[in-house]
Amino acid sequence: MKHPDCEQQLKSWFNETEKSEWKNINDLKSEYPAASILKNNRIVYNIKGNNYRLIVKFNFEYQLCWIRFIGTHAAYDKIDANTI
Repeated sequence: MKHPDCEQQLKSWFNETEKSEWKNINDLKSEYPAASILKNNRIVYNIKGNNYRLIVKFNFEYQLCWIRFIGTHAAYDKIDANTI
């Protein structure tokens, strides 16, 4: 893993997301109120005290999730979270 100091937090997020049955953004926000909602069902999570960012895209109908970006906050500031 490229960022081993956030590995445990990412594993926790993965395990929680894998078990989830979110039907829409509101369901997700009820569990992750600090998550930022972007267009096209993209979500930005703050990981490890906001030192890292995780961007995912959800398909709630099929219960699928694609990881689009994992990186430091500084690296996140250099990308377009809506298109990555």
